[in-house]
Amino acid sequence: MNSARSWIVWGVGAIAYMVAILHRSSLGVAGPAAAERFEVQATLLSTLGAVQVGVYAAMQIPVGVLVDRYGPRVLIASGAAVMVGGQTMVALAEELPLAIAGRILLGIGDAATFISVIRLQSGWFRGPIVAQMSQWTATTGQLGQLLSVVPFAWLLHQVGWTLSFGSLAIVGAVALVLVLLIVFDAPKGGAPATGSIDVPVGWWPRLRSAMRQPGTRLGFWTHFSLLGSTNVFLLLWGYPMLVEGLGYERGQAAGLMAIVVGTGMVVGPIVGIATARFPLRRSTLVLAIVGLVVATWTTVLVWPGHPPTWLVIVLVVVLGIAGPGSTVGFDFARTFNPLRVLGSANGVVNIGGFMASFALMPAIGIILDAVHSARAAGGEAVGVYDWEGFRIALASQLVVLAIGLVMIVRTRRVTRSRMREEGIEVGPVWTAIARRMRRRGR
Repeated sequence: MNSARSWIVWGVGAIAYMVAILHRSSLGVAGPAAAERFEVQATLLSTLGAVQVGVYAAMQIPVGVLVDRYGPRVLIASGAAVMVGGQTMVALAEELPLAIAGRILLGIGDAATFISVIRLQSGWFRGPIVAQMSQWTATTGQLGQLLSVVPFAWLLHQVGWTLSFGSLAIVGAVALVLVLLIVFDAPKGGAPATGSIDVPVGWWPRLRSAMRQPGTRLGFWTHFSLLGSTNVFLLLWGYPMLVEGLGYERGQAAGLMAIVVGTGMVVGPIVGIATARFPLRRSTLVLAIVGLVVATWTTVLVWPGHPPTWLVIVLVVVLGIAGPGSTVGFDFARTFNPLRVLGSANGVVNIGGFMASFALMPAIGIILDAVHSARAAGGEAVGVYDWEGFRIALASQLVVLAIGLVMIVRTRRVTRSRMREEGIEVGPVWTAIARRMRRRGR
């Protein structure tokens, strides 16, 4: 445990997740190219992005159960193999249906990766460091996002659709080989046997046990509230919003999206340290970040005319903070569930953010087309991706954020009530701050 080999095994698992994120986010900078290649409007383009997210969300509970049954190595390797096939289909697609089929396979493979790496690190590490590992895993994954918004965007512009997406399939094949050679579930005697679940008899009671834990539900709503907006921006609508809606050059738009990723890489370890040091205040941190996201989007959307560049930079920084904030949900699952059902619990949590993303991506596309049609009928000569259209469409995020905020408050109350029954009292945050200040003053 916590050995050099532990770091090597985790590192390869994290690389597999980084490649999965590269696969997932590649469409985010290819939206205009996809619209041109497949000759589709905003609604159908949103389908291409949303289908992967929807499949990803739908697969989380099955994948969580399978991780508990077969172990993370099998799931990470299987996911990598499926993604290679899916990305190959996307690269060769000349028509939208084949591209959608490829994105479905990408969603299936992607779904098997993150929670499997989270489960993997629990088999190789022990102690307080585990609370930080999820953030480090997520931070490594952000490198895949960065690769998509900078070198992949450049490659797509230089060599075209088939060669650029085909290159991603080759990268995925390399990751698959590394996983097969290096990754194993745990050192001998280091973790419970993953084959201890009787399928199909035993999987449902374990899944139900994880879902009954209020901490698992708190993790779900944390992920739901904080990942949806960032996903929508990075995976599909951010690039068109910046280029077509706000008029930024493609290089400037890629740079702004890179700020989201860079911020997440910096903030992630800080959030990990904070949650490890102040475990009873994790939900307060989450609520503060949700409030920050709501306030920032509201300011951007109500700003008269185009928002200034400084405000757009604030927005992308806040979205970069929201990503690590969503990962706190997995820490709730870890601390409120035994290891033998952690895969199932992580699957429940991971559904949250991608359920929100799946709802928002097509909703924004539908609203964009509806607004464009209404304005065109009124005699206005405007494009589909006009900023006024985006202003209305992106406001739909505030509904999702409001639902998430209410549910976090509600499930936090239930979770703290359960903790109180076990003798753990969590007082108001200002009481804790005052107590700490008195101690320092002595």
